Amino acid sequence: MSPAALAVLASWSFPPWVTALNLLTALLYVRGWSALRPVMPDRFGARRLVCFLSGLATLELALASPIDAFDPFFVADHMFQHMLLMMLVPPLILLGEPAIPLLHGLPRWVARDVLGPFLSSPALQRLGGMLTHPAFGWLALALAMLGWHVPKAYELALHSSGWHEAEHATFLVASLLFWWPVCQPWPSRARWPAWALPIYLLLADFVNTALSAFLTFSDRVLYPSYSAVPRLTGISAQSDQVVAGVSMWVVGSIAFLVPAVAITVRLLSPSRPALEVRKESAPIETGSRRAVLAILMLALPVAALAYGWLAPEKIDIDEAVVRTQSVAGPFKVSVFAPQDPVPAGPSDISVLVQDAHSDETILDAEVDLSVQPVNGAGSPGVVRATHEESANKLLQAGTIDLPSSGAWELRASVRREGDQGQVTANLETVPRAPESAPVWPYAVAVAIIILIALHRLLKIRALQRNAPVSEPF
Repeated sequence: MSPAALAVLASWSFPPWVTALNLLTALLYVRGWSALRPVMPDRFGARRLVCFLSGLATLELALASPIDAFDPFFVADHMFQHMLLMMLVPPLILLGEPAIPLLHGLPRWVARDVLGPFLSSPALQRLGGMLTHPAFGWLALALAMLGWHVPKAYELALHSSGWHEAEHATFLVASLLFWWPVCQPWPSRARWPAWALPIYLLLADFVNTALSAFLTFSDRVLYPSYSAVPRLTGISAQSDQVVAGVSMWVVGSIAFLVPAVAITVRLLSPSRPALEVRKESAPIETGSRRAVLAILMLALPVAALAYGWLAPEKIDIDEAVVRTQSVAGPFKVSVFAPQDPVPAGPSDISVLVQDAHSDETILDAEVDLSVQPVNGAGSPGVVRATHEESANKLLQAGTIDLPSSGAWELRASVRREGDQGQVTANLETVPRAPESAPVWPYAVAVAIIILIALHRLLKIRALQRNAPVSEPF
């Protein structure tokens, strides 16, 4: 295998919060599924477990694998990531019928005393009924697909990690709502007759086909960022867009039409007698089993978060743009840096080195980064860029320091086997705004306190109802 291929395969980054949430969700489901399977073996068989865990694994694959690292370079790669989030992850998760196993996986007091009153509230049930209605799910998916593929919205997500995460969350939530009536996870009830579902899926395929055709047959590159980035293969930005449109067309049509045909065949087939549900006594949950599950539920997500805090932070180009892309000696050098104005202080810089004639990626070059004021005063500090610092292992990255606001000249010097070259780019810097403390630790702490207080309040009320009248509480 070539060094470039190995670098691509090594471009993994595990988002700590997503990874921790996936691990915790998987453990809760396994705990609930293992308790429900002896009681309801026909409903919670091994297929449900495989579907749900496969959905979580596919979600992790879409957000942590090289698929995510290379989406700034290829619109086809980015589109494949969107297809995973919309067409594969949601139906797999819903086919696992997750609601009851996840509730059974929680500690009993949380499910009964905290979530129980909340989930049974009339207002929440009305909201849930509206969100899971087929018309709402279809509209949510159509708006998410069309809205985020508008060029301005798509470009916004490309150059802002926050909006990029919001885009992915929108796709995932809208798709879960869309696939809900198709998978109809137990114990929810169908809102439309079964014969309407093929029409529901065909109408969704019409939206997907229209968007795919627009991408495929457009005579211009719809997303300018893909014209600006260096081409890692011989495919042009226009051809890349065509591949994206065709792949979206094919994958989306399969995802919508296969279940539509399956539902139609099932409706036209002779009805089968309902399977009798075997009832067995629930297994006795031993202390050792509870202890092992409790340790896993605590240790694995904590380990994922610890990895996020302790592992070296990798530099990506989610919020960077191509500052310069020029030939320097035998090299073609592309420099990615934040958009102007750049806040003074530490700033992440990424460099891609290619052969000037063949555009082949060069991995063994030495890259030094330096900055100095445009007026030339002062000696530049030099930082070595490395593949280890970069999330995308085809690039080399490093962090430079911009001591103050003003105009700075960034230099990237490349050396390899006696050959050398240098490119420059200007950075306009402004004073860095004071960083505010993160809000999420306080939000988590407040949520935990509220849950504990609510649990204690419900427990006190239960004791008051059961206590003898003559005995004061």
